[in-house]
Amino acid sequence: MKKTLFITCFICFSLALSSCSKKWSTNEKEGYIIIEQTDGPTLGYSATSGVTIITKRGKAFKDLNKNGKLDPYENWQLPIEERAADLAKKMSIEQIAGLMLYSSHQAIPASGNRAGTYGGKSFEESGAKASDISDAQMKFLVEDNLRHVLVTTIQSPRVGAEWNNKVQALVEGLGLGIPANNSSDPRHGAS
Repeated sequence: MKKTLFITCFICFSLALSSCSKKWSTNEKEGYIIIEQTDGPTLGYSATSGVTIITKRGKAFKDLNKNGKLDPYENWQLPIEERAADLAKKMSIEQIAGLMLYSSHQAIPASGNRAGTYGGKSFEESGAKASDISDAQMKFLVEDNLRHVLVTTIQSPRVGAEWNNKVQALVEGLGLGIPANNSSDPRHGAS
């Protein structure tokens, strides 16, 4: 009887431990952390954003608001409607307004006809990389909570991807971690 009880307790304890063990791996690639899970989505986040990982029942979740707990909007296991409702409750009026606006036309890099500044200097004088975030972009992303960026010209696909990664890393570290949505107007002609 004691032996059966011991074996039953041991099996239950082992099952409990295995259900809590980490079921994901971490890799760093070009300044980004990639979380690959055996039973869940692949997650990615910037190493500089301040985002950390919360583990629940062995699964990884991003702590986007950096409060140390798993909020419903961060829980990818919940229905999207529940996640969206939780996020909406947490948002300030300024954050909601930022989601309702688009930026002015943005060139990447901001130079020429759509001149912008980088550290207060023109792109050409600043020494900035083509993929750096301009002063105006930094302002509307950080101060105005704007998350929809209207891109008109990009120096190259690589520059566009690098710029987008920098923008996403920046906004991931702000407030509730709401990502940016970048779009471009369709082209109706060719020259």
